[in-house]
Amino acid sequence: MIKTLSLLLTDERRDAAPLRAAAAIAEREGAHLDIVGLGLEPIPLETMPMAAAQIIVESGHAEAQDQARSLTDWAKARLPADLRFSCEPRTVMGLNIGALAARLARYSDLTVVPRPYGPGCDSVAAAVAEALLFGSGAPVLVVPDREVDWSRPFRRIALAWNGTDESMRATRAALPFLTAAESVHVAIIDPPLHAADRSDPGGELSQWLSRHGVRTEVAVLAKTQPRVADILARFASEKGCDALVMGAYGHSRLREAMLGGATRDMLSQVPLPLIMSH
Repeated sequence: MIKTLSLLLTDERRDAAPLRAAAAIAEREGAHLDIVGLGLEPIPLETMPMAAAQIIVESGHAEAQDQARSLTDWAKARLPADLRFSCEPRTVMGLNIGALAARLARYSDLTVVPRPYGPGCDSVAAAVAEALLFGSGAPVLVVPDREVDWSRPFRRIALAWNGTDESMRATRAALPFLTAAESVHVAIIDPPLHAADRSDPGGELSQWLSRHGVRTEVAVLAKTQPRVADILARFASEKGCDALVMGAYGHSRLREAMLGGATRDMLSQVPLPLIMSH
C-alpha cells in the first residue's frame, strides 16, 4: 500500500506535473504527501578572497531560503484543501543535494519526479532523480511531460522483465499499481539461451503475481531495434498501456550518474509514467 509519498521541488515549471501527480495519488490512496522545497546555496571557490567568499555565502544562503519558501508557498496554493500533507523549505549546497534528496525520501512508499534528462532539464533534476533511484531505497514514479489522468489507477501496465534483482525489486515496489490494474503485459526482450526459465520465460513471475491477484500476459520480444527503450515504448503503445514498470540500472557504483543505456534512454524520453526501482 502507498501511505507516504514524497516530492522534492527545485523548479516550479518543471515540478508542476509531478506536484499534480503526487497530490492526486495521495488523495486517491488516502496517503500523506511530504513536500520539500529545496533552495540551492552557491559553493564559494577556494581561490576567492575570504571576504568575498563570506559575502557570497551569506547572500547565497538568503537567496536559497527565499527560493525554498517560494517553492513551498507555490505548492501549498495548488494542493487540495482536504489533502494530508507537510510542506517544508530546506536549503542545501549544490554538491550535497543528492545525499539530502536520498535521505528525505528514505521513508516514503513512493517518490515522484519529473523527467530528469532531455530538453528543458538541468543537472539539478538529474542529480535529484539519480539520488532517489540509487540512494533512497524507495520506488520512483517518473512523470511524463504530457497530461495524465492521475485520479484513477493505471488500467494496463507494461512490465519490463529480465530476471535481474533490479527488475524484481521494481516489480515488488510496483505491486500497489499492479494489483489495481486490469492487466499487466510482461515484456521479455531477447532472453539469453542459458536463462533458468528459458523453457517458460516469465512463468514463475506470472505465477507469483497471480497469487497477488494480478492478471499477466507474457510477450517474448526480439531485439529488433538498437535501443531497448524504443522496443519497450513501442510494446507499451501497442498494448495500450498507460504506465511502464522497469528496473533502474547503474553501470558504476562509484559514479551513479553513469546509468545503464536503457535506463538513461527511457528517462530521457519518458513516453508514459515510469515506475522504477534500483
